[in-house]
Amino acid sequence: MFANHLTQEIVAAVRERVEKNPSLMLGNLARELGIPEGAAVQALPNEMRQAAPASDFAAIWDEMAGWEKVTFIAQNAGIILEYGGRLPRGAFGHGMFNLHEPDHPLGGHILFERIGAVFLVSKPFFKLESHSVQFFTAQGEQAFGVYVGRDEKRQLLPAVRQAFMALRSRYAGEGQAA
Repeated sequence: MFANHLTQEIVAAVRERVEKNPSLMLGNLARELGIPEGAAVQALPNEMRQAAPASDFAAIWDEMAGWEKVTFIAQNAGIILEYGGRLPRGAFGHGMFNLHEPDHPLGGHILFERIGAVFLVSKPFFKLESHSVQFFTAQGEQAFGVYVGRDEKRQLLPAVRQAFMALRSRYAGEGQAA
């Protein structure tokens, strides 16, 4: 996917840094190495990431919309936006994937044609078990991520964790080479 950024040295650097600190934030590491965040994710050890075809965007979103609670995170240069709860269902229209479920607090339009890579990532976050579905542009910029939800004690919700693992297993063996 991001082969033009993944030299042996970059892959080794990512893996070495993540081995030393598994909770390392990949966006920061990518900036330090001068690569897109998607390339940093692709360079992770195989057990930490699983590629899924970007063409499966709608099916993956539909699956996640059935999970009881997630944390949706989108960021740009001026904001990190977080939403916790169930994802709304979406539908294609006017060249976008539209999130307009009545009475749902999360709405908007996903420019799905810009999604060039999807990774199911299992990597600690602040020393806690963490699993997420990460969506990247074709250039490797993060579009947004959807994290397995947690309860009030910050524990992963078992049913959502199980659903994530089942989704990840469906793509096992695809796109693992870095």
